[in-house]
Amino acid sequence: MLILHGFDELLEKCHELPDVGWIYVEASFDLESRDDIKSGKYYLAENEDEEMGFEESFGTFLEAPIFKDVIENKLNHNPGSSKDDLLDAVVYYLEKDDFLD
Repeated sequence: MLILHGFDELLEKCHELPDVGWIYVEASFDLESRDDIKSGKYYLAENEDEEMGFEESFGTFLEAPIFKDVIENKLNHNPGSSKDDLLDAVVYYLEKDDFLD
């Protein structure tokens, strides 16, 4: 299991995220809370057994490839995007199921 502490660390590891699978969060994680997104813990399964266990114990944040796509899309349209801009893009995707350019 890989644990990432906060949105900043998740961004740092963005290009290392797997091409399949989910980014998991604790069950109490509020997807509508910017504070939870900024400071929450993110969990990545390192094998299928962990993935199955996570599905029973954790909530889901985003699929790893979707998260990467949201970040890449924002940076492609606005190369100078700050971490707050990237956070806005993720929040927008969670709310609208659409990309923020």
